[in-house]
Amino acid sequence: MTRDRLYLFDTTLRDGAQTTGVDFSLADKQAIARLLDDLGVDYVEGGYPGANPLDTQFFSQPNGLKAKFTAFGMTKRAGRSAANDPGVAGLLDAEADAICFVAKSWDHQVRMALGISLEENLDSIRDSVATAKARGREVLLDCEHFFDGYKANPDYALACARTAHEAGARWVVLCDTNGGTLPHEVERIVGEVVKVIPGSHLGIHAHNDTEQAVANSLAAVRAGVRQIQGTLNGLGERCGNANLTSLIPTLLLKPAYADRFEIGVDAARLENLTRISRKLDELLNRMPDHHAPYVGSSAFATKAGIHASAVMKDPSTYEHVPPESVGNRRKLLVSDQAGKSNILAELERLGLAIDKDDPRLSRLLGALKDKEAQGYAYEGADASFFLLAKRILGSVPEFFFVERFSVNVERRWNERGELGVFSEAIVKVKVGAEELISAAEGHGPVNALDTALRKDLGKYQSVIEDLKLIDYKVRVFQGGTDAVTRVLIEFQDAAGDRWATVGVSDNIIDASFQALVDSMTYKLLKAGAEV
Repeated sequence: MTRDRLYLFDTTLRDGAQTTGVDFSLADKQAIARLLDDLGVDYVEGGYPGANPLDTQFFSQPNGLKAKFTAFGMTKRAGRSAANDPGVAGLLDAEADAICFVAKSWDHQVRMALGISLEENLDSIRDSVATAKARGREVLLDCEHFFDGYKANPDYALACARTAHEAGARWVVLCDTNGGTLPHEVERIVGEVVKVIPGSHLGIHAHNDTEQAVANSLAAVRAGVRQIQGTLNGLGERCGNANLTSLIPTLLLKPAYADRFEIGVDAARLENLTRISRKLDELLNRMPDHHAPYVGSSAFATKAGIHASAVMKDPSTYEHVPPESVGNRRKLLVSDQAGKSNILAELERLGLAIDKDDPRLSRLLGALKDKEAQGYAYEGADASFFLLAKRILGSVPEFFFVERFSVNVERRWNERGELGVFSEAIVKVKVGAEELISAAEGHGPVNALDTALRKDLGKYQSVIEDLKLIDYKVRVFQGGTDAVTRVLIEFQDAAGDRWATVGVSDNIIDASFQALVDSMTYKLLKAGAEV
């Protein structure tokens, strides 16, 4: 059966830049564009040349992408021709394969925001599209506020879309700008639009303000559109945009779409999806959403013992797609709710497989539950669980022994007359017969401890030099004056491997140090260091 082609248009580099806390550098944009190109999207929208120096520089030279590199900008201003409009000229001068113009399609917005007549707006659309097409560019028109505009004045909203199509636009994109339209409305309205403009020339651009952007995009596809716009990890202003990281695997793996449509991403590229999603977060210094569909670290995680037993017998019981298909992996979490099935599965994943009747398994399960009763949590601390299991099932070498540590926090004036808080840590360790003492300052007591501990581990120093502390979380496990603190620390090494460790104490510094020592020990064990 012949399948229709769906085109993926990524707006991460423009819409994603509107995300609170996200600021792209030029190097970020170039790296992300390559990630998108490797994934197989059809269009990469790079930004708004002329609007700021960064985007102007980004469009100043050829980029070498296989995807169509797209410049975004406004249609011409009323009262002048597109040929004499500086904004349009900036788009035409950009090193871009396509131009996406944005225009109001809600009569209220035309009058209120632009302050021009409805006919002047149509003229801006017509002239801008025709001018760019005459210069050999593929042209798109983003019909801003289309769905609200259609509800208020369907004839005018359709006139905007039709004007762009008749002027030569390859794609007319229907935008749910404020994210308030619901899937049944999108499907109904798009069904009316395809009576005027062929679906093969229509796109959908959904925002996520009601958590419906992915559903709205799929509804638009069902109604006839053949281009989907969205962002990696759902980045975007306010609540974000349609999440391509969810849409792409849905289109490829769910028969309702995979049997009817084909996209530029194939099964082999899809296996890179989790890596690309997390690489984006790493570039932007954001923590990944652990519960994100398909790519989150908890997307295929099972905690309760009875569920784990079912997963081991038949993974499809609780997994709607194979985790490997999107580059993710199954996780059977170990916790105080866990049974032997969880423990066995996690041990096997960690390379510590034992027989289900081995008496050490019961000892490990008992130790795990005792530890969690004290406040430890291993479901998010895989390295600490590995060490706990290794000590019960076998042994863990004593690479180093911490004889003592101290931390001093001082609030004082510096030499420039500025008041600040300064932390200094001293750690004394024994490596074999060698005693080592290290001192370090840091941004807070934990950073000072981490720096001091890793400053000199004798013969193991070269093994730990590539470590990077990437996340630190604190939770008060038991409140009151006798509060117990749980600390989770995540490290990453140069190979890209990540692991987390846990520490628990009534003292946050002690809990942090426990987790730090576990992380160093795990790294040395993983590297095969010899005592």
